[in-house]
Amino acid sequence: MVTTGWYWHVHHDVLLEWCTDYDKRVSYIRRYKPGKERALRLRLFRPVQGDLPPDLVAAEAAYDKAGVARDKAWAAYDKAGVARDKAWAAYYRAEAACDKAWAACDKAGVARKGELEALHAAECPGCPWNGQTIFPIRSEG
Repeated sequence: MVTTGWYWHVHHDVLLEWCTDYDKRVSYIRRYKPGKERALRLRLFRPVQGDLPPDLVAAEAAYDKAGVARDKAWAAYDKAGVARDKAWAAYYRAEAACDKAWAACDKAGVARKGELEALHAAECPGCPWNGQTIFPIRSEG
């Protein structure tokens, strides 16, 4: 029997539908639908034998093609999401390393303040640096 295609009464409230897996639907009906409904559902659930209108067939083919494109796009989105998550994790690790390294710079600068000031005085004579800015506060006159 055809397992994929157009079927009558795939669901009780729709006349005609595209069925992707006949056996799976039958199994679902047998397992989950009320006992009193099963025989009628299974008797009426059958593949279309005649020719369907060409525009319906064309629309279904377009739907299949769009579905393939959608599935590829979703896979790409998923793959990109994994890559994005890895990139964020690497970024946060690098950011933490930067913070740690900057703290070490600060600590070394404090520990070597005198040496740095002496080097600065030798290399930048006449510099107005006052420990906070090169623009000392000027008194208004």
